[in-house]
Amino acid sequence: MKPSARTLSGCTAIVAVLGIGLSLVVAGPAQATPSAPSWDDVRAAKADTARAQATVDELDERLQTLQDAADRAQVTELRAGQTYAMAASEQQEAKDTLDDLTAQAERARARADESASQVAGLVVELSRTGGGDLSTSMLVDASDSRDLLYRVGTMSHLSERSATALAQARTDQNTVDAIAAQQTAATRALAEATDASERALDDANDAVATARSRVQREQAKQDEVLHQLAYLKGTSVATETAYWNEQQAKRAEAQLAAQTSGGTGTTGASGAGGAAAPSTSGKPSTSGTQPKPSTSGTQPKPSTPGTPPKPSTQPKPSTPSTQPKPSTPSTQPKPSTPSTPPKPSTPPAPSTPSRAAGAIAYARAQIGDAYDFGGAGPNTWDCSGLVMMAYSSQGIATGGHNVVWQYNHFKSIGRLVPLSQRQPGDILFYSHNGTVSSAYHDSIYTGNGMMVEAANPQRGVLERAIWTPSELLPYVARPSGSL
Repeated sequence: MKPSARTLSGCTAIVAVLGIGLSLVVAGPAQATPSAPSWDDVRAAKADTARAQATVDELDERLQTLQDAADRAQVTELRAGQTYAMAASEQQEAKDTLDDLTAQAERARARADESASQVAGLVVELSRTGGGDLSTSMLVDASDSRDLLYRVGTMSHLSERSATALAQARTDQNTVDAIAAQQTAATRALAEATDASERALDDANDAVATARSRVQREQAKQDEVLHQLAYLKGTSVATETAYWNEQQAKRAEAQLAAQTSGGTGTTGASGAGGAAAPSTSGKPSTSGTQPKPSTSGTQPKPSTPGTPPKPSTQPKPSTPSTQPKPSTPSTQPKPSTPSTPPKPSTPPAPSTPSRAAGAIAYARAQIGDAYDFGGAGPNTWDCSGLVMMAYSSQGIATGGHNVVWQYNHFKSIGRLVPLSQRQPGDILFYSHNGTVSSAYHDSIYTGNGMMVEAANPQRGVLERAIWTPSELLPYVARPSGSL
């Protein structure tokens, strides 16, 4: 059974949550983690009550230091993913522009051909009525409609009716020429956007590969720390895992309360129609070896520590016609492309808090699914893809498949509220420098310091304590419920 994503899943998930990409810290000197006490130290402390608590504190400090380092490090990976998402979005926009121009060109050519045919008919009519220099040979000798219009324009015996038809035909032909020029520019823009998207995907895959390698190297250390804590305190790894997860959630809530002025840091414990209550059912796993977990409050027994987690096989996702989705970052095939954002118009119809609960339930039902750059279901996701589809399941638009687009969409329709007033179902936004343009990740707040997210390729979709609250933008989006 796959352990609950709300826990650290024993030693295996401790690595996934604590050890992701410790070598990927963006700036500043590397922070040395405290060395773990040896087993001899732990056994000695076990026999000496006075030393036991000090050793427990030391082990807890090591876990917290590793957690903080991992949270800082994963920002690099997520920022790379958002850079790709923006590039892929621009590529999709360029393709949509070209497709639109192609459709316009077809319609314009049809109108131009019709106008030219009308002019040709007038040539025949005027030649029969004594048009002088008019001749049906014009129709035979003209190489195309543009040439025909030129020849007719040189005639000296045009009636008012034929002159009007000629002017319209020329206008239609000019429209064809103008759209053709736009098509050429759009084709070039699409090629450039495609190159940029492919480069961004390569960079994101490199970040994933580095993080994955670091996870494997650090796993044994995390395994040992949890076993030592369990041995020293006379508990189990499952108990220590559940306790650690609970402490992380409480720590996140305390940090949020401290950093929001006049905040109501505990509002997340209620609201949104009881959305904070864990779901009792989950979607069946898409992997043959890892069924989907329950997200109930009771912590399940984690997997046996010491064995590195085996990545589940990602099922073949539904694929847009233009860009197939990659199965693993190492192979680097073309990913799915985020959808073009709809233009904000009027605010959505009044909704009820139950929609927030529905969005949370939808997101929780995906727990255990794989992460994929550009993924928006049904079995693979990225962060904004999960948020988009969770609220789409409730009939609420989010502004498209992109973190920045989603924030700006809810801002444009007046659906932002201060972080201090957060409620279950609100969308949390991460930014590495506090600006919207640098936002790189979003998730759905589920209450009590927890959130559900499509985390990254190592962990996929899970529910966990809010990490690095200091990276959150000061406003959250509230797609549903009263403001």
